[in-house]
Amino acid sequence: MRVRRAVLWLLVVLSVPAAAHPQTAPAVAPAAKPAEIGIQLTAVGGSNWFEGVRKRYFTPAVMHDIRDNLHASFVRIGWFPNDLHVERIPWRREDEALDTICGAGLRVLFLIPSPKDDPKGTSDDLHSTGAFLDRYTHREFGCIEYAEVGNESDLPVNGFSSVDQYATFYEAMAPIVASYGVKVITTGTSGEDVPWTQRLAALLRSGNPAPPLDGFGFHPYGVDPSQIAAATLSVRQAGGAFGVTPLPEVYVTEIGEHRPDDLYRAIVALAPVTPMITIYEYLPRPNEDAGYAIKSNPQLYEAVVRAWTTLHAHASRSEVNGSVAVRR
Repeated sequence: MRVRRAVLWLLVVLSVPAAAHPQTAPAVAPAAKPAEIGIQLTAVGGSNWFEGVRKRYFTPAVMHDIRDNLHASFVRIGWFPNDLHVERIPWRREDEALDTICGAGLRVLFLIPSPKDDPKGTSDDLHSTGAFLDRYTHREFGCIEYAEVGNESDLPVNGFSSVDQYATFYEAMAPIVASYGVKVITTGTSGEDVPWTQRLAALLRSGNPAPPLDGFGFHPYGVDPSQIAAATLSVRQAGGAFGVTPLPEVYVTEIGEHRPDDLYRAIVALAPVTPMITIYEYLPRPNEDAGYAIKSNPQLYEAVVRAWTTLHAHASRSEVNGSVAVRR
């Protein structure tokens, strides 16, 4: 039984209690290889670009550190359309950022702005996002691989009063993203919000036509590392409600921990149940909790490296023993 193998793998290798959640685990086996690791940076562009942002986040040295020392394969970046509108030389700042990222061989998870992030409203947000993708899928071919439609849009503070309102925005944005060959992911929910995800899945599935959907985003804040794999599988089951098969992927597009052991355990536990894990964050932004910043906290940095080493050592042993299971 594939379900039994998946649960046994989590119990023996990762010590994640299978009984942590009452939901029936979805019928999925562990991934053939560990999840990709990504690192959260900050939004590209902005008024402080030349004086601070570029030098702090978007230098070749930063990219090489992320790629070679943290073993990450992508970075997560945001963008605000209004920053482009006020630039004297349009796209100059964004060009510098994307050239640096993609030139280092890293790929991009693009965090799409919500309408609240664009003073000109939804229509301009859709148009501007399309312009961004059009420019950089051509200028940096193959570099932007994923796009996440909004950040924690299940929280009203982020601009959506209901899941229904978010679904309407997603239905308008997703076809634009997909038209450029970029995988489109729903907003990462803040915590294990199964009812919200289930409702969103139902709304998107009933669309006429249904919008493109490569997976659901998940930010497992507030979930203990011992429960984090089970929580991810529960969200995946919610995204595949009403008998849809195969179950959609759940992408962990943001996770951070203040304690190194918790960060290590979370990464190792998540690796077999999601295609990606984005670590929050490389360096803190102004007026932000610095406790998550891995570059500012050497023990957190070391925890990321140690987790990657553990996962790839296990993957190598599995390949030698011929015991690697396929994801589906």
